[in-house]
Amino acid sequence: MLEIDGSYGEGGGQIVRTALAMSIITGEKIKITDIRANRPNPGLSHQHKMAIEAAGEICDAETEGVKKGSSEILFDPKEVKGGDYRFDIGTAGSITLLSQALILPAILCEDEFTFKLKGGTDVRWSPPYDYFENVFLALLRRMGIDIHSRLIRRGHYPKGGGEMELRIGPGKLTDHKVSQDLLGIEGRAFVTDLPEHIARRMKKEVLKEFIELDTSISVRSYSSSSAGTGIVIWTTGKKLVGKGVLGEKGVPAEEVGKEAAQGLRKETEADIDLDVNAADQLIPYLAVMDESGVLRTRKNTGHLKTNVWLVNRFPCMDVELKEDEFVSIKY
Repeated sequence: MLEIDGSYGEGGGQIVRTALAMSIITGEKIKITDIRANRPNPGLSHQHKMAIEAAGEICDAETEGVKKGSSEILFDPKEVKGGDYRFDIGTAGSITLLSQALILPAILCEDEFTFKLKGGTDVRWSPPYDYFENVFLALLRRMGIDIHSRLIRRGHYPKGGGEMELRIGPGKLTDHKVSQDLLGIEGRAFVTDLPEHIARRMKKEVLKEFIELDTSISVRSYSSSSAGTGIVIWTTGKKLVGKGVLGEKGVPAEEVGKEAAQGLRKETEADIDLDVNAADQLIPYLAVMDESGVLRTRKNTGHLKTNVWLVNRFPCMDVELKEDEFVSIKY
């Protein structure tokens, strides 16, 4: 049994989700201790408990300690089974984060999967839905994976109620061929149960920042259980990087748009292959590829360091970080 220190590095829920995925694909029984020990409310939250239950369901895992507030769990995976699954977090917990425990086992299985996930689609400290579909999943598609999502309903804090469908076909991960060729900028500014001018003002800031590029930002209005707003932008062409920022009460729309635009500008001007958010999310996928290579990202983050440390705990995994002008990920 492999023991994992849940307080290592940034010590958050990412350790749980990545450990679940790696456990399933390697067949390693795991024990995670000191879960989220450094957080204000340590132990499993409701969304982390849901991730364990969902991961366990797709592989008939035997588990212990899976309850809210628990600081230690056991997870013993069995055979992965494809099919149609429905998981409801029941809160505004992020469904894009929940998917991190499910996607890797699903793509390495020979069966097809359809997941209906309910919870938060656009909540703080997690990938907004539009980044998830247009950057993260788009990168997986470039790596040879048949994976697509469909937004059914937006879900924001505090009530959640969002829903997406995720379809995954069998495939084989191939190397991410990269280039610095950049054609333009695309994106989406959205409001949920708020005036549409908020989204238009966010869009305007992005257009001002990228005046030299072909930039197309759609504006969308939605209805949901809780109000919310945000903007996600990404590049078109062979270089694919993105940036998403959610609105907050009291923060002008112009500041939200400016933060997204300036954040993406840093990624487009750097000679890198992955933006800082995609880098840590892709570590488990790079670790299991038959091919080897090097990808660069702009800076080292706590999530990146933690995910590299975690995947290397499992047998036959070897990912290295090297810091120079940028951070090189060797796999």
